[in-house]
Amino acid sequence: RYSSVERALLVTIASQVGGSIENARLYEETKKKAMQIETLSKVSKTIASNHYLDEMLNLIVSMMAEAMSSPVCSIMLLDEKKEELVIKATQALSHAYSSKPNIKVHKSLLGRVVIDRKPLVIRDVTLEKGYTYPELAKQEGLRSLVSVPLMIKNSVIGVFNLYTSQERQFSNEEIQLISTVANQAAVAIENTKL
Repeated sequence: RYSSVERALLVTIASQVGGSIENARLYEETKKKAMQIETLSKVSKTIASNHYLDEMLNLIVSMMAEAMSSPVCSIMLLDEKKEELVIKATQALSHAYSSKPNIKVHKSLLGRVVIDRKPLVIRDVTLEKGYTYPELAKQEGLRSLVSVPLMIKNSVIGVFNLYTSQERQFSNEEIQLISTVANQAAVAIENTKL
């Protein structure tokens, strides 16, 4: 059917197309890593600045929301006496989200992050059994969630939450980025107490 010259031409074209696709993938991966490093740098600069704590935490959640294309990102601090998580900072424009009631640690999935001291990933909060506000999540168009503990030494002082508007799986690299930012936020909170 095809001559040897035509087959050789097709092989050459296929090889070049394959190389172009790989280069495009590597470019996107490099661009994503550069954005993550830039976000970490911005968070570090914010923490090192003389901003007030509330302003600093709101800047951090805003930067992470932008970097991760998140419609809602929040920092919730632990009220140890009431055993509740209280929203301290969010970039969510929705009054419904920012004014939702505190979350009981021992009766919630976010409380597991505090108790277990490790990240929690939920693929679809609207379907997750035990998620405290599935109707609010539907109303706000929230799907996936990653929540990581805010740690100072061996103590959890709160959680850092990041939602997406579409169902997705978070990579280990993304969870590590969010955990690093959460740890920086925890240090900033602790430093204001000194």
